[in-house]
Amino acid sequence: MTKNIKTVIIIFLIFSIFFITIIKNKNIHLNNSKNLFIDSNSLLSLIENNKVSIVYDYLKYRDKVYCININDKQNKEDKNFIKNRFPSIKFINKFQFYFYSKFFKEKIMFYINYCDKKLIEYLKKKNIKYCKVVLNINEITAKEYLNLRDKDNARIFLSITNKDYYDSYKYSVVLNKKYITVLDGDTIKYKNQRYRFIGLDAPELKQNYGEQAKNFVINSINNASKVSILISSYDLYDRILCHIIIDGEPFAYSMIKEKYAKETIIKYGDSGFPIIASNIVYLSKFQGRRPFIDPAVFRRTNN
Repeated sequence: MTKNIKTVIIIFLIFSIFFITIIKNKNIHLNNSKNLFIDSNSLLSLIENNKVSIVYDYLKYRDKVYCININDKQNKEDKNFIKNRFPSIKFINKFQFYFYSKFFKEKIMFYINYCDKKLIEYLKKKNIKYCKVVLNINEITAKEYLNLRDKDNARIFLSITNKDYYDSYKYSVVLNKKYITVLDGDTIKYKNQRYRFIGLDAPELKQNYGEQAKNFVINSINNASKVSILISSYDLYDRILCHIIIDGEPFAYSMIKEKYAKETIIKYGDSGFPIIASNIVYLSKFQGRRPFIDPAVFRRTNN
């Protein structure tokens, strides 16, 4: 082995030890856990818009969550704001992420700002799993909004609060009724995608009142002059969470008023629709006794 080769090897080892030391000092664990990385702007937006379920899911299963400071200068106030919500979250910079991704790219899930084109290209090139976080509804097209997928079939996560949907056409998309298939009292299929209604739980088809709930949805859609949809995000079953708007009113109101569903806002949150959610909770107070048992109880006892 020549002297030059030995020198190169020694330098490489020194730099490797140096980089690993940096990583460890910054609490990046080189292990086999599946870790979530999210940029600071997206995380701040998720917190402000009450859409932090993705972060909680990772914390729940004890995987690490890292917040990447995109600008390499983390505002102390913002950092404290994040830390107060997620005490166990770790802050790193882009360089540390790049180094980590060299070793464990298959273990990474990255929630990245939709507008960070450079970092998105890096993730695509390295085949790293990612989801684009939209901070402004005007950044995406109606087609992307309806499917929550971009042209590369990557998922899109909306970090927006739809409190002003009445005044913004971009928040809703009109559906062609001939492509709507009602699956049950709280799920429809539009073209090739399934959509699950937000804020309510209708009885299962095999459950008492399940068929009646489904027929109520079918008749309401068939008799509507206009059916539109408000999108939230994907659920665990690959369905898109949504509110259906029938002739200008959220359909959830009718489902609750006519006792065809139970509200789930109190348990799962408003999904970024605070006005609709508060009305659902209010209307549910006047339901009285429903003609079916809690669908969640039925599912647990009949699986």
